[in-house]
Amino acid sequence: MKIMVINPNSSEEMTHHLEKELTQIKRPDTELSVVCPSSGPISIESNYDAVIAASCMLPLVKEANTKGYDAVIIACFSDPGIEAAKEISDILVVGIQEVSLHVAAILGAKFTILTPLEKRIPAKEYEVRRYKLEQALASVRPLGMTVAETDANPAKTKARILEVAKKAVEEDGAEVIVLGCAGMVGYAAEVERQLGIKVIDPSSVTLKICEGMVDAGLKHAKRAFYATPPAKLFKGMGCNG
Repeated sequence: MKIMVINPNSSEEMTHHLEKELTQIKRPDTELSVVCPSSGPISIESNYDAVIAASCMLPLVKEANTKGYDAVIIACFSDPGIEAAKEISDILVVGIQEVSLHVAAILGAKFTILTPLEKRIPAKEYEVRRYKLEQALASVRPLGMTVAETDANPAKTKARILEVAKKAVEEDGAEVIVLGCAGMVGYAAEVERQLGIKVIDPSSVTLKICEGMVDAGLKHAKRAFYATPPAKLFKGMGCNG
């Protein structure tokens, strides 16, 4: 099978980090392409960033549909443009946030999301409600690091994850920790060993779930909510819908 993993920000460094980690766990028969748009925000840390990143990312979703891919993974914990991506795609599209939050709710009664910045806490709480999982949310806790720092400084990131996750377990009753940023890919196993709790690496978990969904012939419904949008021209945007 062929899977395209899209890092919606334009950071080539983070894209290479994702590729390295996911290549280690993919199935031998999975052909993996890990890509990012050539333009757009270098990191996604606001709703504004997410909207701009989504517009830059959608042509890659279209490309996957025309080049024989079986699925697309949007590898950002904001799932930017996820609904639009599913509308324009006839192949499976999944986001690492939607998949990992549902898996977290399966694995334990309460989960905590670790997010890079404190200002993103309301956004994560909103997105949990959007997926109707608020009854399973123990807390959202910030690392106090930017997205770029979580990817570029592994030692500091792991130390902060351990510190904040420990508080989530002891003070919030979390049974599962969700690493709420694609820049934290590859850190879950060590944190899980040290704390003795379940830790979800969204990008890795989503890849394995996606492989299984492709095998099972599953993809998003196109009847209504994700129905293909009507063809039209877009004026003054430098793009064509």
